[in-house]
Amino acid sequence: MPDISLDCTMEVYRDGCRIATHVADRFRWLYNIPAGRRVMRTYLRLKARDIIASRSLLSLIPKHYPDASPIHLLIGMESINTLVGQSFRKALSVSNVIYYTFDWAPKRYRNAWMSAVFNWLDKRACARADVCWNVTDAIAEARRDLLHYDLSKMARQLTVHYGVEFRKNLVKPYEELEKFKVIFSGGHHIDNGAQFLPEIARHLYASDPRIRLIITGGGTMTDDLKRQVREGGLGNVTFTGFIESPEELDRLTCECVIGLAPYPDTDVSTKKYGDVIKIRHAFACGLAVVSTHVPPASREIREENLGIVTSVDAKAMADAIVSLCADEQRLRTCRDNVIRKAQGHSWNAIYARAVSEILKMNHSTK
Repeated sequence: MPDISLDCTMEVYRDGCRIATHVADRFRWLYNIPAGRRVMRTYLRLKARDIIASRSLLSLIPKHYPDASPIHLLIGMESINTLVGQSFRKALSVSNVIYYTFDWAPKRYRNAWMSAVFNWLDKRACARADVCWNVTDAIAEARRDLLHYDLSKMARQLTVHYGVEFRKNLVKPYEELEKFKVIFSGGHHIDNGAQFLPEIARHLYASDPRIRLIITGGGTMTDDLKRQVREGGLGNVTFTGFIESPEELDRLTCECVIGLAPYPDTDVSTKKYGDVIKIRHAFACGLAVVSTHVPPASREIREENLGIVTSVDAKAMADAIVSLCADEQRLRTCRDNVIRKAQGHSWNAIYARAVSEILKMNHSTK
C-alpha cells in the first residue's frame, strides 16, 4: 500500500464549494501502520477504522449541519460503510441507501474465513440497502447463481460502470500514430496476466517485428520479466517502469494503437467480476483492446467490435494483435467504435443515468 495518510475525512460542500473538512483520527493508534507494513495482514485493522470513522463522521451531520436533512442519497462504498450508513437512516432522514460495489468476487480471499465474512457482510448490505450499484452485470449474476441470494428480497441491482473521461486533447488521428505500438499497463502480478508478456512478445517478434510492446508499471515479477526479455533477445519490448504522472501515462497510451488485457481466470481474482479500469482507460485513449474472455468488459469488446477477445493463451493473444495490425481497416473500425463509446462514458454521464434510474424507481413506488 502507498505511503499516504490513513485518516478518514468528511468534506462538506455547499453550492459546489467546500466549506469544511472533518477528520476522524481519534483512534489513529489502531490503524497508523507504517507504509512498509501495509499488507493484507493489516486489512482487518483498516476495516475497524472504517466502522469507527464512518460512525464518528456521520454523527457530526445532525449536530453541525441540521439543514442537511433530508439526505436523498447515501452512497456506501463497500459493505461496511453501507451498513454503517443505513444505521443512520432515521437520524439523517435518508431517502435512498446505495451499496456501491467495486472490488468483488464470490471467493474474495484465499483465506476461507475472510471470504465467508466478506460474503456475510455483502449479503447484509444487499438486504439493508435500497439499491446496489454494481460495476458489472457479473456481480449480480454471481450473487444469484453462485452465492444463491434471493434477489427478490434484496436491494435492486443496477450496473454502474466506471466512468472515464475521453482524452480528446491527446487522441490523435489514426494516420498520425506510429505503427504499431501495443501497451500493457498495470502491476506485474499473476492476476494481471504479466506472466504471459514474454511469450506474447516472442510471438509478436517472430510474426511482425514492427509491432512494439510497451510495458508500464512494476511489481514482484518485473525482474523475471526483464530477464526473459533479455535472454530472448526481444528488441520489440520497452519497459517504462512505474509512471507516476497520470498525464504522462495518458500521453504514452494515446500514442499506441492497441491495449493488451491478458487477465487469467484465477481463484480469487476480482477481474472476473470487476470493471477493469485499465480497459476503460484504454478506451478513453482511443485504443482497440485485445483481452481474454475473463473480465466482463470482454462482452462489450466482442459485441461492440472494440477489439478482439481471446482465450487465456499467450499465442492466441499475440495472434489477435498480429491480426489487427495486418488488417488496418479493421483496426480503424475498432478504433472508431472505441472513440464513440468513450465519448459517452464520462462520470457525469454514468452517474446521471444511475441517479435517473433511482428517481424513476422512487416515482413508480409512490
